[in-house]
Amino acid sequence: MTIEALSILIYAMLLFAVVVTQATYAGITAGNAFGFSNRDEPQPRMGPFGRRVDKTLANLKEGAIIYLPLAVMAVALDVSNIWTVVAAFTTIISRVLYVPIFFAGIPVLRTVIWAPSFVAMPVMAWGILVG
Repeated sequence: MTIEALSILIYAMLLFAVVVTQATYAGITAGNAFGFSNRDEPQPRMGPFGRRVDKTLANLKEGAIIYLPLAVMAVALDVSNIWTVVAAFTTIISRVLYVPIFFAGIPVLRTVIWAPSFVAMPVMAWGILVG
């Protein structure tokens, strides 16, 4: 399996882990009735941690909209070069570190850890173009 393909798998599992965290936290703080509701009302007793989990998930989804199609394209086109490998590795390391740092509420470090994954997106695109 190429690092580009592995990055797709890891990103998907990271998204899954954050969704499970969000659902578990909602169940603990708002109760099962809220979890099984239509969620027409805001989550009660969400607290700062719950808001950070929601923001983490939103950020991961936003990044996935850009990164995952590029990584899938690299895999589908059988393109693996220094650009795509570095972009995939950077994205996964950055995102795996980003989640617990955002959960912990460490503001400046959160952005410093996130930034490489953002830069990796055009690097992946460049790697596909030159590959």
